[in-house]
Amino acid sequence: MPIDTLIHGAEVVLPHGGGVQKLDLAIEEGRVSAHLAPGDASLIKARNTIDATGKTVLPGVIDPHTHLGFGDPKTDYSTETAAAALHGVTTLLNYLMTKDSYEEEYKTNRELGDSQTHIDYGFHAIISTREQIAELEQYILGFGVSSFKFFMSFRGQEGAYVGLTPIDDGIMFELFEVLGRHPGTVPCVHAENIEVVWPLRDRLQKSGRDDLKAWHESRPPFTEAEAAVRAMLFARETGNVAYIVHTSSGQTVREARRFRSHGDEVHIETCPHYLTHTYDSPVGTLGKQNPPLRGPEDVEALWEAIADGTVDTIGSDHAPRLGDKKQGSVWTASPGQPNLPVILPVLLSEGVRRRGLSLERVAEICSANAARIFGMWPRKGSLQVGADADLVIVDLDMEKTVTAAGLRGRADYSIYEGMSLTGWPVLTMLRGEVIARDGELLAKPGQGKFLHRPLEIESKEHATV
Repeated sequence: MPIDTLIHGAEVVLPHGGGVQKLDLAIEEGRVSAHLAPGDASLIKARNTIDATGKTVLPGVIDPHTHLGFGDPKTDYSTETAAAALHGVTTLLNYLMTKDSYEEEYKTNRELGDSQTHIDYGFHAIISTREQIAELEQYILGFGVSSFKFFMSFRGQEGAYVGLTPIDDGIMFELFEVLGRHPGTVPCVHAENIEVVWPLRDRLQKSGRDDLKAWHESRPPFTEAEAAVRAMLFARETGNVAYIVHTSSGQTVREARRFRSHGDEVHIETCPHYLTHTYDSPVGTLGKQNPPLRGPEDVEALWEAIADGTVDTIGSDHAPRLGDKKQGSVWTASPGQPNLPVILPVLLSEGVRRRGLSLERVAEICSANAARIFGMWPRKGSLQVGADADLVIVDLDMEKTVTAAGLRGRADYSIYEGMSLTGWPVLTMLRGEVIARDGELLAKPGQGKFLHRPLEIESKEHATV
């Protein structure tokens, strides 16, 4: 019997020890069914053959950090997952946010996601009240949501602009206590000490400063690092491993290394914009972000942390607001970036081509590690036999100039506008189906599936040649 699909001629990147191998991939029933030595493909009959000669195959990108709904709550699942498919992203985890019980929020977002998404998706839930903590078991077992975010910065009225009530360290500790009783769950922490930020911010505003560097100085790296250490200690005391989202500074990665040196664990995520832009970048308020864009020394520190394994994952922190929300002063403009489509091009261009980062490391931080941390490995992020055939074929020599329109999402701006990047996806496959090819979207709305985590591989034998 012929197999469904054969991909031949490419170099295949297998994370966590597999390296880059000259392999042909056999795909059956949406899964990788065999790794074939070059030449053996001639012995295989396939209904569909993809010639990837001269190209590179990576596991589909997993974006563990998105905020769909921050743009248009009714259509973000459609527009942003279409852009994701076109740029090699096959799975995303989206943050749900409410101050109330998550029952209705979950139901609403499942209906939107199931009808609109072009790629597979799952949820994190943002926890801000003790009432939500009391319902965690329902979220974990009933909803399949196994990761929960806590904004350490949302004290006082800081969270009011997104409808959240004030928090304190006691709520965070209670959240960590409950999660410590549920193995496989992950506390995701936005680490900033806002009580230190308040007087710094007031001082800078009164001085008349209005620039990205002032935003950085109002929320300096030590406010991130101190809060991250506090979260690491809370996790240690409660039997958890803290996941520090959108890490922006060299100081925080140094603290993570120090924490690990004592035998403890911590997961570190960073974002594309912290790897390419600084407070001196000529993007004005379009570059406003929490935590802020940092200095060039932080950019290089983060790249070093990617190379040496300190950084585990890359999340886009994707917020698809329109550019009019980014206008005004640096103190009033909306924070956030629509950077989901540039994850892979940034890692390939600025990492692999410019800094010599290995392709295996790209596969780990863009796919495999997120799958492992968030309960999706090895079905997602691996390309091993039996895994979902979620993959991206890239042309490492393709050079393109970024435009907001070319990224194909809802946002009408990009801080990457006019920037040349080398290394772009040419084909994206989700569970064995080609969903994007040469800039054409082939996926249909609703083709993506919800991921009730943790996932498991079915106990089915597959042949490896």
